[in-house]
Amino acid sequence: MLKLRSIEKEQLDNLQTSGTELTKTLEGLSIINRFLGNTNATFSAVKPILISSETSLTIIDLGCGGGDNLRKIARWCSQKNIRVRLIGIDGNLNILDYALDKNTSSLAVEYVQADILSNEFNLPYCDILISSHFVYHFTDSDLVQFLKKSKPRIKQHLIFSELERSHLAFSLFNAVSIFMPFTKMVRQDGKRAIERAFKKPELDSILIKAGFGNYRMTRKWAFRLLISIDYTSLKSPKTF
Repeated sequence: MLKLRSIEKEQLDNLQTSGTELTKTLEGLSIINRFLGNTNATFSAVKPILISSETSLTIIDLGCGGGDNLRKIARWCSQKNIRVRLIGIDGNLNILDYALDKNTSSLAVEYVQADILSNEFNLPYCDILISSHFVYHFTDSDLVQFLKKSKPRIKQHLIFSELERSHLAFSLFNAVSIFMPFTKMVRQDGKRAIERAFKKPELDSILIKAGFGNYRMTRKWAFRLLISIDYTSLKSPKTF
């Protein structure tokens, strides 16, 4: 078990999923993002880039889901009077409607519906591409091709926050989720997501095959891998 990545799909992979269960599932995932620090990990990687930039940046969140990452960035930028364009892309229009409902007048976040896993998908041009707990939806070979295809469309940085597949992560999620106010979909998809996630050597291999050299991969709390690529200094492989 977990030696190889699972290819089984999750319920949320159905792009027509809607209704009360979807709303409760997105609320449950938001709790997980806050509790496990995933949103903070992504924001902490983006924050210094925003601080040092002398121009307004465009940030795209790939597979944005309910929009937690983008809203956190938007709130901080609003407080600091930093101009930024934020775009979330997801395949499920119902999920994007949920994310849009969470917006306020001070949180200017755009949402675009697109099937990211489709061969026809082309990433819009951006300064920073972020993604949280999404790229495991790709097969290994498809992720390599996506990264190659998208490389010229990203000007500055790519930042991915991903689960790392492990028996311990699976067992702990299985035990803890019983006591949390999660829907059946969250519990089932959460376990399936861990089964589909990458191990660090797998991501190392994918990044190298995609032609990336100077990348950083750091382990974060709660079985997370944070991948950061600076497009201005793509040289020899560098992992941590």
